[in-house]
Amino acid sequence: MVEINRDDIPRTYRDYIAKLKEMGEAVEIDDEVDTHLEMGAICRHSYETLAAVPVFNKIKGMPEGFRACDIGYTKSSTPGKEWCRLAVMLGLPPETSLMDIQKAYLEAREGTEVHEPIMVDPADAPCKQNKWTGDEVDINKIPAPLAHDGDAARYIGTAGVNIVRTPDESWTSWSINRAMIVNKNTMTGLWLPSQHNGMVHDAWAKEGKDTPWAMAFGVPPVALSQASSKAPDYTNEYDYASRLLGEGIRMVKCETNDLLVPADSEIVLEGYVSKDAVEPEGPFGEYQGYLPFDTVNRARVTVTCVTFRNNPLFPLSIPGKPIDSCTVGMGFFMSGDVVVALRKEGLPIIDAMLTMESALAWLVIRVSNDWHKKTGMGMEEFVRKIATTLWTQHCGNVTTKIIVVNEDVDPDNVRDVTWAFATRNHPTQGTYMFPEIENVVGTGLEAYHVQSDFIHGAGLTVYSCLPAEDRTGQPLEVIMSFDTNYPDPIKQKVLANWSKWGFDK
Repeated sequence: MVEINRDDIPRTYRDYIAKLKEMGEAVEIDDEVDTHLEMGAICRHSYETLAAVPVFNKIKGMPEGFRACDIGYTKSSTPGKEWCRLAVMLGLPPETSLMDIQKAYLEAREGTEVHEPIMVDPADAPCKQNKWTGDEVDINKIPAPLAHDGDAARYIGTAGVNIVRTPDESWTSWSINRAMIVNKNTMTGLWLPSQHNGMVHDAWAKEGKDTPWAMAFGVPPVALSQASSKAPDYTNEYDYASRLLGEGIRMVKCETNDLLVPADSEIVLEGYVSKDAVEPEGPFGEYQGYLPFDTVNRARVTVTCVTFRNNPLFPLSIPGKPIDSCTVGMGFFMSGDVVVALRKEGLPIIDAMLTMESALAWLVIRVSNDWHKKTGMGMEEFVRKIATTLWTQHCGNVTTKIIVVNEDVDPDNVRDVTWAFATRNHPTQGTYMFPEIENVVGTGLEAYHVQSDFIHGAGLTVYSCLPAEDRTGQPLEVIMSFDTNYPDPIKQKVLANWSKWGFDK
């Protein structure tokens, strides 16, 4: 069994990127590049060709020393190490498979105690090495890209961590939510009531107050992982991050409010979210792969202070047709929260994954072959238990399509999932609709939506690839594959002679 080595978890974002460069998984670009579409085009092409992570060392019109980099955890083309960028971020060997990464990650995150923050003196905090206040504040100087041809403006918040806390100080939320530059000290973005940052903002607005806010860029990998997750309501992402790291995280207080931010962040914005003022936001090309047409009024965010490290490294993500760093980051960490939620209900879940190739529109849940013995349920009852457990809590509002498979199907293997869906799902008796569960629309970005979905919720569907109700508990059919259908001596002889016969040429 693979286990996370906490000593190998990079403590800072720049340590993580340096690790990728050592492995040949990141490439530094010293030529001048433009934030106007060029950076976006480079990132998109790197995603679509499974190329190395681009690091931009010289950016047109930006202050000397400001750099930028794709956030990092993209899929690799290195044979046998396709998920190495995610693995090393979490202190695992680069050859670890995606589902083994999930298993090790959940064991590390769920199985240890919470560690109190390590408070750092501002004089010693790297993120305080430089400071802009008052008229000095100009977020246009941060190398946020015009990511897609058709975006409304430069989006600064594709990989930054929003940090807000409820008025009673009982809950601090970390989340990644898109944010658009309006002018030198004004932003806007997603503060939706269904998202945690929006819930906190609503709590302040109900008191007639603006929301104290910070956004940290280039945070330690453990902080980034939890900001990408779907933790339960009213739980602190810091707690999960400290469990994962196995120690306290270095934190420092903001300059203009009392929020704490990771002391080793590359760049930190501070300010407040208006209780009532808005700015037009969008369109912006999102990770479902489409550019929407709409512009919507969103909460106005005022930036009162910017602090940053020397030679800051600004992380970004260019969402679009999958697979990219958006689908990897969101898909992996949100899937972990799905597994935890289902297991807490006693369901025999092996693992689950919001599949990257589907732009997270398919959630594949793998269950034990003996699920019926462990639960005493028939197929329909079992499927309904999964659906109602998932779609009635925060981590469930990520997809409207669930595919349930037996343990012989790897959720990360597109070929396996396609084969199982095509050959095992009965189009009527194995397909279950849930019109009684409302207010779940997936991401809301999928192209299939109709207007009524946003009022009543989308058509929630579970596709069961388990044996039909009248075959539950009977022996499973034999699978015809090299691994499952031939004696070990035969397989060993074939593998031993494979290269000699010329198949590896």
